[in-house]
Amino acid sequence: MKHLCLFLLLIVSLAGISGVYAENIATDLSDNLLRLHVIANSDSKKDQEIKLKVRDEILKVASDNPKKESLTETVNNALAELGADYGGEVDITHRHVPEKTYKNIHLPQGLYNCINVTLGDGKGENWWCIAYPPLCFTEDVFGDLSEEGRLILENKLSEESFRAIVYDGKVNMRFRLVDEFIKLKNKLW
Repeated sequence: MKHLCLFLLLIVSLAGISGVYAENIATDLSDNLLRLHVIANSDSKKDQEIKLKVRDEILKVASDNPKKESLTETVNNALAELGADYGGEVDITHRHVPEKTYKNIHLPQGLYNCINVTLGDGKGENWWCIAYPPLCFTEDVFGDLSEEGRLILENKLSEESFRAIVYDGKVNMRFRLVDEFIKLKNKLW
């Protein structure tokens, strides 16, 4: 009985420590990354091309302290220049973002500061990336985090958060721990 109690105490202690670790990383990511979400007007080829061009214009002006008014102006100016017959809406909020995996970086689902851009009817495919620090992969959704991108993340995030999300081809237990904790937390709360 004594061994069972010690074993259960060890399990509860490990779960508590793991939870604190995962929560610290989730908070660090949430506080230091600005995500970008752009939803196209429709799935037509033209609207999807417009979505990517608008995304590029947003990335030119986005920073860690974006202003809704200037981003809305940027979006609507880009849409006008591209000949779109619709406008765009911008919202800056703290919202749930799904897990995103690139070639060598994994971002857990969770609450992030986010620029949300809806173009026209907002019924098309969407685009997620990191607007700040600027790490959008513009040529390929399965982008490869460059050495410059690695340095930006290393300087912006804590060492533990950086190690938890950067993927080197091996199973990343830190990321799994953070991701599973966030999923459990979302179910319970």
